[in-house]
Amino acid sequence: MQLVSFRIQNFRSIVDTGWHQLAHDNITSLIGQNESGKTSILEALKAFHDGVLIEDMLRSDLSLPVVTCKFTFQFEDMENRLNKQRLSPEIRKLITTVDTVSLTRKWVDDMDSHMEMGDEFQEVYNVSLHKLREREARIMENLEHLNRDQATASKHLNKANDELEWTLEKVETVRLRMNAIKRNIRKFPTRERKEELRMELKQEEEMFLKLKETLEQKKIKQEEKKDILEALNEKIRVSDKLKEIKEESTLKREELLLAREQLKQILQMTGMYPSEREQRAAEIKEEIFRTEIEKFKEEIEQLNVEHSIQLLALEFVFEGMSIENAVKAAEKELKSAKEFYSSTELAEEIFKILPDFEMFEDFSSLLPNRIDLEDIIRANKRAEGYKAALNFLTITGLEYSFFQQPSSRILKQKIENLNGELTLNFQDFWRQNLGKNNKININFELSHYDHTNPEKSGKPFIEFWIKDELERLYPKQRSRGVRWFLSFFLELKATAMDKSQRDKVLLIDEPAVSLHARAQEDVLKVFDDIRERIQIIYTTHSPHLIDVNKLYRILAVQRAVQDDMKSETLVYSARSLKSATADTLSPIYSTMGARLSQQEIIKSFNNVIVKDLSTFYFMKAIVALTGFEKECYFLPASGAESIPMMVNILMGWGIDYIILNFGNSEERAVHEKLMKEQYDNKIDLASKQMLLMDFHPDAEDLFSTIDFKKYVVKVREGITVKNSEYLIDNNYSRAILASNFLQEVNNGNVNFKNLDEETQENLNQFIQQMAALLK
Repeated sequence: MQLVSFRIQNFRSIVDTGWHQLAHDNITSLIGQNESGKTSILEALKAFHDGVLIEDMLRSDLSLPVVTCKFTFQFEDMENRLNKQRLSPEIRKLITTVDTVSLTRKWVDDMDSHMEMGDEFQEVYNVSLHKLREREARIMENLEHLNRDQATASKHLNKANDELEWTLEKVETVRLRMNAIKRNIRKFPTRERKEELRMELKQEEEMFLKLKETLEQKKIKQEEKKDILEALNEKIRVSDKLKEIKEESTLKREELLLAREQLKQILQMTGMYPSEREQRAAEIKEEIFRTEIEKFKEEIEQLNVEHSIQLLALEFVFEGMSIENAVKAAEKELKSAKEFYSSTELAEEIFKILPDFEMFEDFSSLLPNRIDLEDIIRANKRAEGYKAALNFLTITGLEYSFFQQPSSRILKQKIENLNGELTLNFQDFWRQNLGKNNKININFELSHYDHTNPEKSGKPFIEFWIKDELERLYPKQRSRGVRWFLSFFLELKATAMDKSQRDKVLLIDEPAVSLHARAQEDVLKVFDDIRERIQIIYTTHSPHLIDVNKLYRILAVQRAVQDDMKSETLVYSARSLKSATADTLSPIYSTMGARLSQQEIIKSFNNVIVKDLSTFYFMKAIVALTGFEKECYFLPASGAESIPMMVNILMGWGIDYIILNFGNSEERAVHEKLMKEQYDNKIDLASKQMLLMDFHPDAEDLFSTIDFKKYVVKVREGITVKNSEYLIDNNYSRAILASNFLQEVNNGNVNFKNLDEETQENLNQFIQQMAALLK
């Protein structure tokens, strides 16, 4: 898989680079001034690959980075790696048809990130996500209604309780009056008084019966209200569970943030501890905090799953299910949803076959004088020269067990034997003389610290030497150029020996900055030699590391405000170099000479490149004949094969241009070459600067054979072939005929009205196509 383009957002000085294509031939150069943001682009690409983000990579506004990379893709590469049953129908249909795929790494905080599919796939996932969000919104809306209903039901129950209590009091009051009347009936002997009391008792008894009936109704109503509230409370209990999970998740996140902050403080002190013992203690704490962070992340993820279950269960409860059945239904639905790859899961599967991104930078990649064996064993990437030492051991095929040889005499002998084999021949690799016959040896030894270094006393370290036929020196005692080139060679050799079968992207910051100009050109030659196996992206200020004939390899990087290092970073493709400043483009100017854009012969816009002088004359004549009003400056190349060189020159100087080709085989081949090199075969981009007159083999074929015979070649015989073929068959000088015709037009001897209908139609169509491209 080849990295074809990138987009970087919120990374150091970068707000948003937009999408930028990398050169199709695997070598891309980032040019620009110091502090323009070139290195930030390399580091962002490296962070995309390894997910490692350090604090100084964040923008001052603390917005979190997003890095997206697009790669060439063939489903066959993934067919045996993916579980096809886990591809949803929509994703399966899409993934089998695309020829590129983009992956995005997003940081959710400055310590943690995740991968997800790029826009082409994310749109599919977003449809499902949008439906889920709508569903969740409906559930939350129903929950709000539920809370209101619960409050109303509670109020109604309270009212029913009050009414029941009032009715009970009334019943009791009537009962007490009835008992009093009965006592009075027994107490008063007169018949009239007893009769009156019996009448009162009858009324009270009727009242009592009515109240008893009302009481039963109130009890029934109370039970109904209780049942309603209980049903609502059952749903509320699911809601309360959601709240509990959310609160617990919030606490876990706070603990996670604290652990991350403590880890960050330890990482900020790395390499600053005064003693080895304190450094080791800090590394132990670092490991403890990393373990805690992973534990908290797992717990939060589990809480998220539980939250999703309870949320879906609440929906089922709203539909009338019991809590138990609702939870089961929710678990079943989530399990079913997980049968398909999520965006992150699919991205992680594809990520496994992406190219490895390797950063070649001075601190880690240059061969050190020595490195502790413990740093190699513990993979301490913060150790100086770690990457270079690892490359060296990879090339020699050495592993830790090699250094565990109990006999120091046998171990020394083995090392001597290996040193004899490690002669690197740079004769084809570098033309600079490194010594007689260009041969140098890299020697290494296993030594132990003595009492002068008490904290490391007795601990082993590997020591490196660079030896030619004259002397043996530590790597840092050799010139920086020799050390750089040698370390770079080790990187390439180790990469070539990698058995992972994954493609490689090598990110190089300022390669060969300490090398002589000729040696820098050798570096560019090495890039060309390895580009089929390794993709190269490098930053440079050097004109010797730019191929003026391949300016499509360039991305120009500069600040939005030239003298303000706090302004954002902007990136310009080769097609947009005219927007870059002179300081940004200085390596190109140094390669080409004086600034072409400051001369008066070639204009800054509406330049039209044509294949030769003859076409130039014909085009000038056609513009004059049609009365074309737009400014138009035709630039003749010295043949179709020279058109790409002219394109490179104008591109390098930031001058606008249009490429005009006709339909003959040479110009068609040039058109296809430029389509690939300059526009990555993207028709929408090419159509803004390229015009192919496909149905006319040459400029003279825009004229009818009758007009061509009459006004250009001026012969009486009929022409039965294409005009361009007629000139070749009859050995005419195309340049002289075109020049004479232009003179005839300028003198007014030929005008547009003299031409027949076929010629007029052809010329009008051509002019309309030209006008669409010109400013």
